[in-house]
Amino acid sequence: MRIYSSKKFDVEIDNFNLPNGKSVEKAYVKHRGSVVIAPFLDSGTIILIKQFRPIIGKWLIELPAGTIERGEDIETTAKREIEEEIGYKAGKLHKLISFYVSPGVMTEIMHLFIATKLEKTQQKLEDYEVIEPFEVKLSEAVKMVEEGKIEDGKTMLSLLFISRKYQEILTLLQ
Repeated sequence: MRIYSSKKFDVEIDNFNLPNGKSVEKAYVKHRGSVVIAPFLDSGTIILIKQFRPIIGKWLIELPAGTIERGEDIETTAKREIEEEIGYKAGKLHKLISFYVSPGVMTEIMHLFIATKLEKTQQKLEDYEVIEPFEVKLSEAVKMVEEGKIEDGKTMLSLLFISRKYQEILTLLQ
């Protein structure tokens, strides 16, 4: 049963049958999914964003990301989001992995892309977005994760995954 609907998600209450034969009623967020993009200027420089998040009342350092709009495929979403948030068009996109953001309360699955061959355009921010892009070496971004300067989960996971698989990913950056 839908109890709330918005542009990005719905809140529903349903009964679920469990593998142990029991059934449980759960409220959850039904989400279309999202993307997170690691935009590389070259083989070692990545663009991060500093974004004000009003719900927690603070600035976070993140990778560009966004919700899949109705009728949109994940690659189109990734291209749209990096141009909106950092002001670059991606010449090349490569999907790396997908992961559930918070499966205890929502259906959202997030898809991680790397973007290369970037062409400068301009930001196209939504009215509610306050975003400042900046460039940093991948090694420095990983250090920011290790030092607790990056607190956003999708960004932490994505940067650590990319750094761990960096030698394989280098071939994709060509």
